Amino acid sequence: MIISISIISVILLGLYALEMKKTKLTTKVMITISVMVAIAYVLYMIKFISYPQGGGITLFSTLPIMMVALIYGRGPGLTAGLIFGVLKLLNGGVIMHPIQFILDYILAQMALGLAGSFGNDKKSKIILGCLFAGIMGTIVSTISGYVFFGMYAPPGMNPLLYSIVYNFSSAGVESVLTAILMALIPMEKFIKVAKLGHN
Repeated sequence: MIISISIISVILLGLYALEMKKTKLTTKVMITISVMVAIAYVLYMIKFISYPQGGGITLFSTLPIMMVALIYGRGPGLTAGLIFGVLKLLNGGVIMHPIQFILDYILAQMALGLAGSFGNDKKSKIILGCLFAGIMGTIVSTISGYVFFGMYAPPGMNPLLYSIVYNFSSAGVESVLTAILMALIPMEKFIKVAKLGHN
C-alpha cells in the first residue's frame, strides 16, 4: 500500500509542477502568499481543541490559504498550501515516515488550494469550493492516519474507522466551519480589490 501511495504522491506533485509552469507568480502574488501563509500559521497555533499526534481544530487556519486560491487561482493556492504545510512542522509536527510527511504536511495542505475549483463569482461556488478543498485535504489525512497511525486506534476499533473519526471530527469539522465563515465574508469584494493592478 505504501508503494501505491508513494506513486500517487509523486504523480500529484508532478501535476503541481506542471501547473506551476503555466502559473505566473508576480511580486504582488508572492507577497500576498507570504502574508496569508504567515496569518494561517499564527491561526494554526491557536487551537480550540487539541488531539494527540498533532490534530485538532484551530482558529480557521485554513481560511487564508483558501482565500489565496479564490483570489489568484489554483497555482498560487497550491503553493500557499505547500508552504503552510512545511511551516506546520515548526509547531510540533509528527513525522512517522517520509510518505506520511508528504501526505499530512504537503498534499493535505496543498488540497486547500483547490478552493477555487468551482469558480469565485458566486457565493455558492465559493462555499462549495471551500468544502471540496477541505474534504479533499481531510481524506488525504485520513489515508495517512489509517496507514501510519492505525496503531493508536482503541483496542477492538478498526484502524480505518479510527482515522475517519479522528480526521473528520477535527479537520473535517474545521472545513465546515471555515465554509460557513466564508459565507459571511464578502469574498467577491476581496477578489475585486486584490486584482486591481494585478499583472
